[in-house]
Amino acid sequence: MDIQFPEFEIFAPKVEAAWSALQQRYANRLTEAELDYLFACLVLGLTSPAYGEGKPSLHFDVCRALVAMKLPPDRADAALHSVPAPTEPWVESLREQLESQSARMGQTLLDMRNFNDDAAADAVSGAPSRPVNSEDKAA
Repeated sequence: MDIQFPEFEIFAPKVEAAWSALQQRYANRLTEAELDYLFACLVLGLTSPAYGEGKPSLHFDVCRALVAMKLPPDRADAALHSVPAPTEPWVESLREQLESQSARMGQTLLDMRNFNDDAAADAVSGAPSRPVNSEDKAA
């Protein structure tokens, strides 16, 4: 799915890194469906600070686009629409932890982006204006 949203560039690198970390750490301990589901939950947490208070359909589309960066369409849909039966008792607590940590990371990314936007706006508004000379005033 090709969706454009303003925060894509701040979330995409984190999504890439998160998928790699999940693969390295849990691929040999969990089923593919569990791993995909955990990834989708992590993406949900990461994007919640930016989209959680808005239209749910937009937030879902954002999550789908980010999950689809790493998963084929059928696996992305399954990860977003179903909860696999856990094969290990600790999977649910891991899901909660991942979602919570990624929400904090998403808030930090959003705060950093807003800070950078504010700093850029301040720099533009604080730029020296063209000096006004007496000839311009007389014209």
